[in-house]
Amino acid sequence: MQFSSEVENLFTQEEIEEILEDEQQFYIEHAEKNWLERYFKIKAMANETQVPSIVSSISDMPHESSDFKKSKTEMYALKAIQVSEWLKKLDSAIQSLSPIEQELIELKYLRKRNDGSRYSDEVIYPQLYIGRKKYYKMKKEALDILGRKLYGVFSERGHS
Repeated sequence: MQFSSEVENLFTQEEIEEILEDEQQFYIEHAEKNWLERYFKIKAMANETQVPSIVSSISDMPHESSDFKKSKTEMYALKAIQVSEWLKKLDSAIQSLSPIEQELIELKYLRKRNDGSRYSDEVIYPQLYIGRKKYYKMKKEALDILGRKLYGVFSERGHS
């Protein structure tokens, strides 16, 4: 307990709030830029039905060799698995939100209007039967949660 009171004396309440706000903003931006803004592109890749050429190459190089080239079929299969994993991770993170937060994220980021644009906030909050102020607070909290859950998910393998 003594340590925490000493730390509290190092920072003013305003400084602590600013640090926490900066941290929250980092996770919000991570959720939006690295996940939600990529959703439609990744989804399109998952729905791609193009089948690669099924011509195999024969090589006398050992499989572990750095010069060994993977077949087009193998590369396509790996990409399809990565895309599927990405969508599952995003879906799992969204499912951890409350039902109204899930609906907010769905309406704001995972659906598009007929003209291809996203729905504006002014269209969404009345659909959720909440006021403007509550909507923006809820949106911020939901994005923060998503950003924290999704941060570093694929970084250990080098693809995100």
